[in-house]
Amino acid sequence: MLPTGKQELRRTMLLRLKDAAANDPAGRRSAALRRLLAPLMAVPQPLRVAIYAPLPHEVDLLPLLQEYPQHTFCFPRCGREHRMEFHPVQDPAADMAPAAMGIPAPHAHLPVIPPQELDLVIVPGVAFTTAGARLGYGGGYYDRYLPRCTCARLCAAAFAEQIIPFVPVDRHDLPIPQVIHL
Repeated sequence: MLPTGKQELRRTMLLRLKDAAANDPAGRRSAALRRLLAPLMAVPQPLRVAIYAPLPHEVDLLPLLQEYPQHTFCFPRCGREHRMEFHPVQDPAADMAPAAMGIPAPHAHLPVIPPQELDLVIVPGVAFTTAGARLGYGGGYYDRYLPRCTCARLCAAAFAEQIIPFVPVDRHDLPIPQVIHL
């Protein structure tokens, strides 16, 4: 039985995810999830897509840059007061550097893409329900940012073990309308 409090559930789920990642060193699960994302990405018009640099236990979305070069991929840069901005990145190796917790973030000199100009936001998370409730990492960055994405389609890419029956939500927690998982 899973804990019902956010902090305890987050700890339990992160252990579960790290264990699953250790047993999938070739990244086969990330490749399968990227294939499931293909219908969202394979559109004729160029999109501005917000993604994230993955932690070792998350879906690796970086290959999308090579698979769909017609789109502009934007990555988050976290700032003060739990705020974040998205910047376009063409080459992660050149355009990003390790930031908080060693997670690569775009260089500050890159242009900022306003949230209302994003077409698709792929949201990270620790756990999700099939109805779209999301348990994040606890910083509230996406909770503050997503309401400003007035034109974007929101989705998440999740491994099967991230889908659970119940996620505790607060008033400010925004559901993710589409959770793509194995």
